[in-house]
Amino acid sequence: MTVAPATGALMLLLLAAGEVSALADTVRLRNGGLIEADSWRYQDDLLVVRQKGGTIVIPRHEVVRIDPSRPGGGSAPGSVAAPEMTAVAEAGPFSDGDLTRVAGEIRRRIQDYPLARAENTRRLVNVLSRMAAAAFRERRFDEALTSLREAQSLAPHDHDIQEGLAATHMALGQDRQARAVLDRAILDHPESPDLLTLIGDLHYGQEQPGEALAAWQKAYALRPDPVLQARIQKLEREEAVEGHYRRSEAVHFTLRYDGERTDPDLEMAILEYLEGEFWNLARRFDYEPPQPIVVIVYPQRQFHEATLAQANVAGLYDGKIRVPIGGLRRLSDEARKVLIHELAHAFVAGKTGFTAPRWLQEGIAQMVEGLTTQEGTGEALARAYRGLDDKSRWGKEFTYPSALSFVEFVVNREGFYRLVDVLEAMGRGADIETAFREATRSSLAEFHEFWGRSLELRHLH
Repeated sequence: MTVAPATGALMLLLLAAGEVSALADTVRLRNGGLIEADSWRYQDDLLVVRQKGGTIVIPRHEVVRIDPSRPGGGSAPGSVAAPEMTAVAEAGPFSDGDLTRVAGEIRRRIQDYPLARAENTRRLVNVLSRMAAAAFRERRFDEALTSLREAQSLAPHDHDIQEGLAATHMALGQDRQARAVLDRAILDHPESPDLLTLIGDLHYGQEQPGEALAAWQKAYALRPDPVLQARIQKLEREEAVEGHYRRSEAVHFTLRYDGERTDPDLEMAILEYLEGEFWNLARRFDYEPPQPIVVIVYPQRQFHEATLAQANVAGLYDGKIRVPIGGLRRLSDEARKVLIHELAHAFVAGKTGFTAPRWLQEGIAQMVEGLTTQEGTGEALARAYRGLDDKSRWGKEFTYPSALSFVEFVVNREGFYRLVDVLEAMGRGADIETAFREATRSSLAEFHEFWGRSLELRHLH
């Protein structure tokens, strides 16, 4: 079972930097200078500009024109229609190519017009932020880093740039670099709930619950938020159960377990089994998680106390593998199935950035576990398909048997490597529909139809 983890402040980059708008008119001067005007008026031969910081008076003959804040939204007296791209670089939708050209033009203006360098530098930082936000949203993290690093070189203490850098490093699994950025950022902005939340996220992923809790609680005190409150309560619940657990390290795993109820031989057997399967899945999924995977082994009752999972849940993955197998004397076949099932979730989630839908996650995990659709189950699914008047509804409802059957069909028809291509596309930011079309040249709806017909042919003829 997989549960999408709380992403904390990771998506704040999209909210903060992805929706930049210009609310002030832009005054263009003959010397290349640009001035943002909250309001303005002509008085005889002078232009009087009002800003939050005060008033600026400019000789009228030095003004080239005044661009309105919203392109196409009407012209103020003295303005000229169809403003240049740089005048609207902070408003409206632009493609990556548009933003790249805007950034290049602003860089040239910074060199050519020294008197307007401060204003143009601010504009360049703004455009770079938008470029980074677009790249982050589409999971082009290396491109996001390039834009953010340039922006930081121009505005080293900017809160949103620092936050974006840390979030992007974390998305890449570069915890050390993220920590370095956050350590500097929190000195500049010690009361930032967003930065504190990110720091808590970092500690939580590194199995430092005390530090994570302290950071989240401070962030919550500064800005109460129900989502963060739920995460704090979840961590407190986990710590009440896991606080005394021992910890063992392997190359690709960090294992936490109840030392009083978990036999040391079982601890070693779990790590050896997971390390052996790690490389099998890495080859199969063409992906290697960038950070050690945390595995927490609970006694049965403590598993449900910590996770609040239903009694029939055999394990779950929420960014960490959690399994109730503590107390066993040896690693049984059933325990191996639970572990490999949840490990498959970790690979699918990591490769897609936690964007894979539940049916795809569970279908793949069951297949990796070694389950196959039995004859009776296939016949029941075939009858369910035949009984639908509206076949377009087929495949829309999740069940574990239908998820496994559909994934089996896709793999048998296209090969497992093609399913990996779907995951790869999702990892680049594509939704599931687009990913299927890119990888298979057929829509998901078409696959559902092919699957239903194949069930009929196999089980009802």
